Amino acid sequence: MQSTILALSDETDKNRCSDVKPIWEIDRHFKCPVVGTCLSVQELKKILTKAGACAKHLNPYQIHRTVMENMGSENKISRKVNARLRHKFKRELSEFGSLDDPEFEAAWKLRFEQGTIPALLWVAAARSDLSGHCLEQVFGDVHMLSHANVNDACTHKQELARQQETNRRLAEKIEKARSIARRFKKEKSALESSFNELGGAYDVLKRQHEQVQERLSGSEQNRSIPDLHAENGKLHAMMKSYGKEIANYTHRIEFLEHENTKLLSHLERQQGLNGQLEKEVSRILDEMSSLNKCDEQCPAFDLCAKRILIVGGITKLKAYYRKLVQEKGGIFEYHDGYMNGGKRGLEGQVKRSDVVLCPVSCNSHTACLSLKRLCQKHNKPVQMLPNASLSAILQALVGSAGAN
Repeated sequence: MQSTILALSDETDKNRCSDVKPIWEIDRHFKCPVVGTCLSVQELKKILTKAGACAKHLNPYQIHRTVMENMGSENKISRKVNARLRHKFKRELSEFGSLDDPEFEAAWKLRFEQGTIPALLWVAAARSDLSGHCLEQVFGDVHMLSHANVNDACTHKQELARQQETNRRLAEKIEKARSIARRFKKEKSALESSFNELGGAYDVLKRQHEQVQERLSGSEQNRSIPDLHAENGKLHAMMKSYGKEIANYTHRIEFLEHENTKLLSHLERQQGLNGQLEKEVSRILDEMSSLNKCDEQCPAFDLCAKRILIVGGITKLKAYYRKLVQEKGGIFEYHDGYMNGGKRGLEGQVKRSDVVLCPVSCNSHTACLSLKRLCQKHNKPVQMLPNASLSAILQALVGSAGAN
């Protein structure tokens, strides 16, 4: 009886799946959201590899673009994408594949509020029996969600700029704290050495005092007793003086140990905060990268392998500048803006670059003026940016891609 029920269930699933359109036949407005939302970058990379395409050195955006270029017709890549979607969302297709419009809209609303929409997004795009009104609601929700994410990204960028400035100040404080800790460590070592020397001298004086006391007690008629009393007095005075110095050194060592403990605790807190800020920066960059994905209909689809030269800026953000340029499909070059070695090296970089970006807040007046003259000389477009934040760089890159 159980096997009969399973057979009927499989047959029902086949009937439900018979009206599901393959990925290359669904509406073009749904293809990019479905591929970008329903399949991870790792899944897409695996699909390209199995289809014989080289995806080893492609960044996430290039992987997405390569897959989308093959979604307009039936081919190895589109068939594997379609098979992966059907396998991945088999249970949701069985559950929601036969719902009528009101039932599907109710299910979509619930999943949208819960934030679990990938499966229903593909089911909606692939079904051929849903009404235009129902599909419009699904597409509209996804479209407006992308706008909301862009607004959130702008807020994140502003927060990122503030966090970067905070991180810079914290790094300065950490370096200062380390310098103080190193100085205190040396001073503590010197004090401990002096303390040990004084302790040794104190022990010598104590033994001499004991010897004098023995000589005094055993020599009642000794003519040198007055001299020994005088020497004993001097030794007492020296012992008292050494005792005070030892007490002062002990107090100083205790103070330095206390300060060192405080500095180490502050340093650990700063390092922890620095690690958290680095993770937050990386997370926000990943979100910015995923939000900037687009299809071939977008005017800022990519930088067409333009060579982007950034002159100046914040040197510690060089890795993030590189990531923004390369994720847009550009080739990254960097010059720190220092002109100590002359402008020959900068001129060579300007000549082979397609676009030059110059944050004026992180460059000298001489460097900015020299750069403008070189760009005019070699007819290269240059953008003078108000600051060196990642948001300013990203906005300039988007503008360059749109100009392409």
